[in-house]
Order: sequence, then structure tokens, then C-alpha cells
Amino acid sequence: MAKEGQLSSKVQTQLNRVVCQMDFHSATPTAVLAIPAVAADKDFPSVIVAGIPSGATMLSAEAMLVIGALHDTSAAENQVAAASKTLRVKKSTGAWGADDIVALTFSQNALECKASEYGGGRVLFGGTDVKAEVDGNATYNFRSEQTNRSDAVTATGASLELLDVSTILRVLFTL
Repeated sequence: MAKEGQLSSKVQTQLNRVVCQMDFHSATPTAVLAIPAVAADKDFPSVIVAGIPSGATMLSAEAMLVIGALHDTSAAENQVAAASKTLRVKKSTGAWGADDIVALTFSQNALECKASEYGGGRVLFGGTDVKAEVDGNATYNFRSEQTNRSDAVTATGASLELLDVSTILRVLFTL
């Protein structure tokens, strides 16, 4: 037992751990990613996680989606058509429908854009810890998945274009 004024060795070990944060961005933004009115698989930019030191302990990982601008091509007000549609993540060596998990959930009516106009960009935070899949150095794929998961994002109009789309993984780990 530690004496008064001293910390136990377990507490001291925890205090000595260094918490690090690294953000990993998709290498090249997708210029135009069209969200259709009919659900379909839609690939988003992949992210390469590299440089996490050997022996690091993953604390959390969060996905972010960065959209430079919106463009409606349907001639009607346009937005996400239904709630609880998702963007999923998996390692590039995994299979969609088996090894993917939800990284971000879209809200109904999100990404609203006026008819035949451009709209401002958005940054969407996943808000979900995806370290169960994003667990170290690897390439990670992102997709709105209809074939295996039936939860692909759709638009209310014929096509809602997302312009200059990037994905980001924010990883926290200890050394």
C-alpha cells in the first residue's frame, strides 16, 4: 500500500503513459460523388493509416467525412432521403457484409441543397468509436453499402452531388 503522499505503482504507470492523436486523410479527394435516389453501393475515398508505433494501445478511432460543396442536379430541393443510412468502414483485406462496421450515420434531411443550386460544404463526424475495425496500420475502405447491409444513403431528388469528398480517421492511442 502506498504511503500518504505517494502514488501506487499502477497509478504512476497510468500517469506516465503518453496519449497520442493522429489524423489520417484520404490521399486524393473524390471530385464528384453522386448520391442517387435509388439505393446502391457507393464507394467513398479510402484512408491509409501508417506510422502508429508497434506496441501502441488503441484508445479510439473516429471517422469523419469532409464535403467541399453540394450540388443539386435534380431540379428539386434535395437532401438525404431517409434516417439511419450509413457509411461503413472495413480493412481493405476484409469483405463487405462480413467485416465492415458503421462509421457514420446520416440523418434524414441532412445535406440539404436548394433546387439546381450549389450548397456549402460540410464536415460530418462519425461519433462512433470504430477501433473494433480500425485497429492499427492498414488501408481502410469506406462505403455506403446496399448489397449486403441494405442501409445505403439515398437522396430525395434524382442526384445529390457531393463535391471534393475526403474521409478522415482520427486515431487516439497510448505508448
